[in-house]
Amino acid sequence: MAIGKSVNRLVRGIALATLCAAGSSAYADLLPLWEIQGSGNRVYLLGSVHFLRPSDYPLPAGIEAAYADADELVMEIDLDDLDSTEAQTITSRMAIDGDDLPTSIGAKAYAEAQALAATVGIDLQPLMPFEPWFAALMITQIRMLQMGFDPAWGIETQLGERADHDGKPISGLETLAGQLAFMDTLDADTQRLFLLESLKDEAETEDEMQTVMSAWHSGDMEVLAELQSKLMRDAPRLGDALFTRRNRNWVPQIIELTKQNKNYLVIVGAMHLAGEGSVLELLAEKGIRAKQLSDERTER
Repeated sequence: MAIGKSVNRLVRGIALATLCAAGSSAYADLLPLWEIQGSGNRVYLLGSVHFLRPSDYPLPAGIEAAYADADELVMEIDLDDLDSTEAQTITSRMAIDGDDLPTSIGAKAYAEAQALAATVGIDLQPLMPFEPWFAALMITQIRMLQMGFDPAWGIETQLGERADHDGKPISGLETLAGQLAFMDTLDADTQRLFLLESLKDEAETEDEMQTVMSAWHSGDMEVLAELQSKLMRDAPRLGDALFTRRNRNWVPQIIELTKQNKNYLVIVGAMHLAGEGSVLELLAEKGIRAKQLSDERTER
């Protein structure tokens, strides 16, 4: 897959890229959805999945009810304000200065990466100019597409398009450049690990994806918290870049939403709402209580 053709897919799926998956069409009553009662409004927090299939729809009635009740959508980034030219310009900055991928990660690791890539049908050649962390994200996206999952069917894309049609404003918690900046600070060892992890065994990847999606469907945050904890143990700097620092940046913005006079649906990757240092935990530390919802409790 050419890098240029996948830029928009990267934009729509960069967060939680290593933890997106498919699942069954049967939803449990408990949802990956929380409600905060503000001073005069409601703020919903929806843990999203960035890659889905047409067969994963319709969404649960409770999520539809939260969308209907919201006056405005807030996402990790505002996709409406980002055109393909800007995305291409930003991603072109991820090229390695003066080096290529083998030089950046070392000959031994690159040989391992080549062998792993061959087993999953991925050509590393188009990724040669890019930073290892960026190559890892691209590989993850390619593998998701290979398995039939597409950010075009992700929750942000689907609800974002509906909001445009319905005239609901959309805003973002951060910019694409800001998202990528967190990753660009990763040390060489973490980037190497991230790249190799993105090429792991196909069966293992599918098993992990099924675990994540099953937990999402049932609103089981304990399972997601265990995965988040494992990531923080195995690659703490990657976890810090993907989740911890960004969560801290988002919480003051979410608190500010609770002081407004209209309702919001905030959509972020589900892993941002799981485990230690999650958005929910940080809000609780500030005295902001979020109640997890079910289909029954979101009916109005």
